[in-house]
Amino acid sequence: MYQKLKELLINPDAFFEEKTKEKNDLIVPAIIVLIGSMVGLIASFVVSDFLNIVESRHIVVVLTLTNFLVILLRPVVAWLLLTGIFFCFCRLWSGTGTFIATLQNTGYGALPLTLLTILPILNAIFINAKVNIPQWIGFGIVFVFDLLTVVFILWSGYLWTYAMEWTHKIEHDKAIASAAIVVLLFLAYHVITVLGIVNL
Repeated sequence: MYQKLKELLINPDAFFEEKTKEKNDLIVPAIIVLIGSMVGLIASFVVSDFLNIVESRHIVVVLTLTNFLVILLRPVVAWLLLTGIFFCFCRLWSGTGTFIATLQNTGYGALPLTLLTILPILNAIFINAKVNIPQWIGFGIVFVFDLLTVVFILWSGYLWTYAMEWTHKIEHDKAIASAAIVVLLFLAYHVITVLGIVNL
């Protein structure tokens, strides 16, 4: 399994070509998405704990049942929505893949986003009032984490390009266009959340 996931991350062309020869199986993609849900949930507890310690910031984070469910289900809902977006765009490009195959390979392509869920935990450590670091280092750390977020989103877009190309038998440039639209949506969401316009 490790070798397969390694191939997915560094050689998605070969990985998804092989997937077209196999029977659709949603177990591993579902595990990838659910791990993202669980790590995101753990990260929320860690972040809320650290933020509630920082009294000088006057921030109180309360993890309600509603927030719990939103955090837990958000990656699953995103998986379904992204699959729908990919499926519709690939159909516009005269793609031939099924919705289930699209769901499977969209889930595989989300692996970098699942890895990304660990970053809020690391970020929370550095905003903890008990960690004394110079302000310029703190800004640098935040910048690096934001940069990594962008990199991991682009990485998923790279995987999704090959996923859609092989799933729907469409031209590479059309697969790039489909993945680029989704990546732009992710990047826009990231910018909006960073600016504090929404908090979802």
